[in-house]
Amino acid sequence: MGVRVSALSVVVCCGVIGVIFPVASAQAADMPTKAPHVGCVQAVDGINGKLAGLGGSFANKGIYGALGSLALPLGCEFGVQIDGSAGSFDKRFLGSVAGHFFWRDPAKALVGLYGSSTYWNQLGGVRANHVGPEAEWYMGRWTLQGVAGVEWGNTTSGIVGDLIQTYDIKTRFFDQVNLNYYLQDNFKVFVGHRYLVGKHALALGGEYGIPMSRGVMTALFAEARLGEGDFHGVWGGVRFYFGQKDKTLIRRHREDDPTDWGGGFGNGIHNGGSTTPNCPTAPPPPDPVFSSFIASSCPL
Repeated sequence: MGVRVSALSVVVCCGVIGVIFPVASAQAADMPTKAPHVGCVQAVDGINGKLAGLGGSFANKGIYGALGSLALPLGCEFGVQIDGSAGSFDKRFLGSVAGHFFWRDPAKALVGLYGSSTYWNQLGGVRANHVGPEAEWYMGRWTLQGVAGVEWGNTTSGIVGDLIQTYDIKTRFFDQVNLNYYLQDNFKVFVGHRYLVGKHALALGGEYGIPMSRGVMTALFAEARLGEGDFHGVWGGVRFYFGQKDKTLIRRHREDDPTDWGGGFGNGIHNGGSTTPNCPTAPPPPDPVFSSFIASSCPL
């Protein structure tokens, strides 16, 4: 039931994005400035969104899927964004939904509240939830952005071969932080930190925007993780931005949609996994080799 609900949420979110953008083109400056509304600096420059597809490897397992976001202005200085993702991790469904509510001045900063829920169809369903404040600070070509707060989830286990596998998503602190630099208006690189499901990782990546027309931009992106244990991977893909006018990548990031934090991809949901030997309850047969193995792997 959880899989169907998550998948339906993602499909609805992405479907709305796909039909809501009959946009008009307009000329724009290279850097974010005051919005054209007299006396008002818009938090979100009209209805806009993005769709992306990605693929790669995470924790030595295949990962691929699609992400979508829809951002809406709420009056003048406030905005809201809904994110959705659906795909496969280790050949099992992975999906997420997330929301942002925020105040923003495109020339200065963003402050808001973020929440997300991720589902992975492993051992009956692994769930991880995150909620907390998020912020962005704009300093010329630099952007410092992050979200931090409380992470929690469920516990599930099952027998996999000769092992008992358990996923336990405990209640704890989490953070995701990026320091971005725009080498030019359509080319961003970043370095960041992730602390998810109790493990640290260094994040490295970039995005290159290719201007199109009629408010659309195509972008190529990639990200890598280097962290504790199996908290590592690399993936990349293509993203399509849809907005009210043609503008550069840096302006889209500061005037249109906040970062989607990767949806469920790369959020470390697998970090809560552990294995123990599946010890037999009956006495082992009188085989010295088998008995030696049981004695070493299944202490009394």
